[in-house]
Amino acid sequence: MATEKHEAWWAKEAQDRIMAMRNVKLAIAFVGLNVLDAVLTVAAMSKGELYELNPIMRKLLEQPGWMFWGFKIVAAIACASLLLLLAAKYPRQIKRILIILVAAMLGVCLVNTIGLL
Repeated sequence: MATEKHEAWWAKEAQDRIMAMRNVKLAIAFVGLNVLDAVLTVAAMSKGELYELNPIMRKLLEQPGWMFWGFKIVAAIACASLLLLLAAKYPRQIKRILIILVAAMLGVCLVNTIGLL
């Protein structure tokens, strides 16, 4: 009886760790895609091919370059970090949110890439 409980605990622990690693990978992908989005946006705007739709980022692009890059990267890391903190309590829900965010950023990067072609 005790070994069955012990094995069940280990199985649950392993499952929780796998879920946590998936969430970390998704959070890293989210931050990486935000950096790629920034690179593609700056490149497309320098060619005059693209217009920034986000009014906050548009205003930051008018400022010195470090403000745009700093805000973009810090905001992405802060968002990912907050989600990872919440994932300790709600791992499955946060995984779904991270998947949606990664998919959205992939779409944004795709639009920016098409704008460069």
